[in-house]
Amino acid sequence: MTITYHDIDWKNILLKRYQNYGLNELDVMVLFISDLILKLESETIITCDILSSYMSAKKDDLDISLNKLLEKKYLVLNDQTMRFSLESFKSKLFDDLKKDLYLHSSTEETVQADGSLYEYIEKFIGRTLSPIERDMVTNWLKEGASEEQIKEACQKSLTKSGDISFKRADKIILELERSQSRKAIGTSTVNEDTRKQDKIRDILNYDWTNNFNN
Repeated sequence: MTITYHDIDWKNILLKRYQNYGLNELDVMVLFISDLILKLESETIITCDILSSYMSAKKDDLDISLNKLLEKKYLVLNDQTMRFSLESFKSKLFDDLKKDLYLHSSTEETVQADGSLYEYIEKFIGRTLSPIERDMVTNWLKEGASEEQIKEACQKSLTKSGDISFKRADKIILELERSQSRKAIGTSTVNEDTRKQDKIRDILNYDWTNNFNN
């Protein structure tokens, strides 16, 4: 069976990934309400006046949000039918999800092919890594951190009890990535907004095949 964007819960996906598309919470609600209005078929054009009858936000804020969505072409006006549509954006969400899932699958195979890093960390702290901790190590590798950087971060984040503070290790790895970026081009291009960690975690936590949108 071929799965298309019609088969996925696009609202669920967007709620977890909207910041990746430069959207805020109001923009998301405008998209959701617009989708509802369009399904009523009585309305063909979305305006801030129409939206205000469904939402409590100020008309000026709705107008700004609506213009943003139109500029980004997340909400599109069909010149032939003169009807607004979100179908291209839903398709984009699905395509981006497929690419990320493929990236995750490909990277996971590479990471799992050599478990020496996991074994090193487990030997270093004297216990088995939890599934969440293994995911964090995997995410560091996916973000471009080297094994040497991860080992250094683990060593520097060792607690008094002899365990690793993964939260501290995550910050250390970010600083190491920034430092490496500065040396390469004279300035750092790595920051909290550009890291892929949140996006990857969203993919890992989201079982999209079981959330069909009928």
